[in-house]
Amino acid sequence: MAKYNTKRSRTSEKTTTHEGGVGYKLRPEFELINLLSNGIGKQFYETETDQTRRLKEAIDATVKSRGVEFVAKALVYARDVVGQRSVTHVGSVFLAPHLSGQELGKYVFTKRVRHENKGGVVYRLDDMLEIIACYMAKNPGKRLPNSMTKGFKLALESADTYELAKYQASSRGISLVDVVNLVHPRPRKDMEETFKLLMEGELKQFNTAEDKNSSAGQEVADKVRKGEITKDEAEKELKEKKTENWRELLSSKKIGYLSLLRNLRNIIKDSGSDSEEMGMATELLTNEDFIRKSKVWPHQIDLALEVLMDEFSQNDVRRLVPALTTAYELSVPNLEGEFHGRTAVVIDTSGSMFGSSWNPLFVNGKKTNRAPIEKASLIGATLAKGIGADLFQFAERSAAVKYNPMDSINTIKNKVLNEQGSVGHSTDLRPFFRDIDNVKYDRIFIISDMQTNSHTGQAVSRYADKNGQPHMYNIHLSGYGTTILPKSQPKNYQLFGYGSDVYELAKKVEINPQELIDEIERIQLV
Repeated sequence: MAKYNTKRSRTSEKTTTHEGGVGYKLRPEFELINLLSNGIGKQFYETETDQTRRLKEAIDATVKSRGVEFVAKALVYARDVVGQRSVTHVGSVFLAPHLSGQELGKYVFTKRVRHENKGGVVYRLDDMLEIIACYMAKNPGKRLPNSMTKGFKLALESADTYELAKYQASSRGISLVDVVNLVHPRPRKDMEETFKLLMEGELKQFNTAEDKNSSAGQEVADKVRKGEITKDEAEKELKEKKTENWRELLSSKKIGYLSLLRNLRNIIKDSGSDSEEMGMATELLTNEDFIRKSKVWPHQIDLALEVLMDEFSQNDVRRLVPALTTAYELSVPNLEGEFHGRTAVVIDTSGSMFGSSWNPLFVNGKKTNRAPIEKASLIGATLAKGIGADLFQFAERSAAVKYNPMDSINTIKNKVLNEQGSVGHSTDLRPFFRDIDNVKYDRIFIISDMQTNSHTGQAVSRYADKNGQPHMYNIHLSGYGTTILPKSQPKNYQLFGYGSDVYELAKKVEINPQELIDEIERIQLV
């Protein structure tokens, strides 16, 4: 008998869903990933207090089942890959006691170095401020754990002038000066003056471009240090230089498509929303050949739009919204050939998927005023048009969503949204499997909050006995702790939230069902 490499349990613990049906508890690590990927807040069936409690329980349980390092990597994955913020700050506070006395601890709270796939949960320096504020709120009067103070000290010591200036948060309850006083970093020789200005409240933010170490930035910074120009003059000169750089990059097409998406916010800030450079950017964004060669995925464009709409006014993004909408449409063919065979997509249009302020969707770590059905319908429309999937909806009953392959993504999405209530309001997936009884599908995407009022497993088994077992994707768009099918169900995959890799991950798990876990494990903390 194997002593160390023991078999994993293939059974799932049955439970009752919020709708009173048969569900199955997610393994602790999957419940943790679900909560981290979807964010915590008031949901249709749970309060924010409920979800916060479950987050702590999932962290404690996952530490026991997979170890403290896996939980730390899951937090980094949620912050770095999925783009969540607040939930990773709370999760970091809950993880801190498990890091006591461990060398690993300080690395969990260091800066994330993306290009090296290395480092901890501090994606931006203001993450430290939020984590400290959260810790103090939950542990009044207590000192910060050593893991936090050591990690934050390393994060500050590795920061540059740009970061320190940008994330000072002087008007916040916890500022960067407060963190310096708490953790006592030892700045490098070339950063001593920067830290001095920070502590005196004189550190002016003048380099706001993403490429903060560019020759332009260095040249202007050198002039400031030598006293040749004032900081106000530096701000103007740097903006002019950055505008020149954008013009050269965009006109020569030396910028990659993903880099262009990431830098749209900087082009707005450096050149303006009505600038010639913005016109060049929108032209590149909608260049069909550029999109196809870049292999950009639709959701990457959608997430870029979400970031811009969150940060800027409608006037600032008025030229980008139609351009990115067109770009999304043009990127859909990039899905062609990724999924072979016949695919069905079934979207949960029950009452719990709709709503707004009382049932929010979290995107890029921000609570939106949209319900989960918004992204469910977008994912469904994208798969329908991108790979020719058959599109369905379900609630009490099931029905096909008829669409014209020539329709736009937005038109197909709105067809789903407009069907609200047409098949009832409660949640029963069995009618869907009865309706497709005579159709053999190679894969089925279920997009839902996974809270049914029945026992879906039996219906799936009957369908599989007749037609063969399809690949079953469960896309969770709320952070509840249950799923529809047991893990013993063959070809059964769990995907969580609307993150940056929903389509890539869906493709990979057919080859390696453990891909999500493996992706988290590949993260390096040290």
